[in-house]
Amino acid sequence: MRITDNMQLNDALASQASASSQMYTLTAEASSGLKINQPSDDPAGYATVSSLNSQISTLQARSTAVTAVAGDLNLANGVLSSASALLVQAQQIAVEASDGSQSASTRANSATQVNQIVEQLIGLANTQGANGYLFGGTNTTTPPFDANGNFSGNAGTTQVEIANGVTVQSNASGAAAFTAAGGRNVIGDLQALATALSSNDVATVQSSVGNLTADNSQVVDAQVNVSVSAGTLQSSSEVMATALTTAQTSLANEQDADAPTVYSELTQVQTSYESAISVNRQILSMFQTEQQQLG
Repeated sequence: MRITDNMQLNDALASQASASSQMYTLTAEASSGLKINQPSDDPAGYATVSSLNSQISTLQARSTAVTAVAGDLNLANGVLSSASALLVQAQQIAVEASDGSQSASTRANSATQVNQIVEQLIGLANTQGANGYLFGGTNTTTPPFDANGNFSGNAGTTQVEIANGVTVQSNASGAAAFTAAGGRNVIGDLQALATALSSNDVATVQSSVGNLTADNSQVVDAQVNVSVSAGTLQSSSEVMATALTTAQTSLANEQDADAPTVYSELTQVQTSYESAISVNRQILSMFQTEQQQLG
């Protein structure tokens, strides 16, 4: 084979190899929909993609956690609102029963109503959310109040991370809302009222009115704290949703292949590849003919 023939063959082989490599890359892009599948595709781009994927993973994890605890706090907010309404109802009963003209039997009937309120309040205080019992502090696996209103939870708080190094309280405090840790034993005050009503103890019934006012204020204060945390988490959730959308858009711009362009380029490369094969065959055929003639 002459030197020029060797050069032509080498050029054709190089063209075929280049087209084959391009075809492999474009086929991978077409099948995966991604223009960056591995570090060798684009080292700088691959590093950016890895960083964005890490950001997205972190944001999604935080968003899931925030959504769960925000739901629990919103539930706790509603529970405390209902608890406050029960205390207002009990206070109205106490005010009416403080009238010296009310009969003992009427007060006994009122005691039954208050006992029902106690049962309802204990039921509310033992409400469960997505992460366990709402008002048990860090003890979320068992009911914080027994049937007699005794508290077995704690005043511990839980936190959820909303940004690097930034956390927000993620639980409602049953201790602060319903027990002496918050100022008064709310359930105990209701039980004392029920006892005074059933025994026709007017003086104690009268003094309970002020106690119930303090009880209600205590529950409302706890509700305010829960509302503040819930509001912070809601705002954080919105910020995270925006950040997540931005990161996902950046990732798509960096990583996703343009399908029409990829398929167009793939068609062109396939044509080049087939052309290179055809040229190689022609050159090899010429080489074989020359060898036969020389033989």
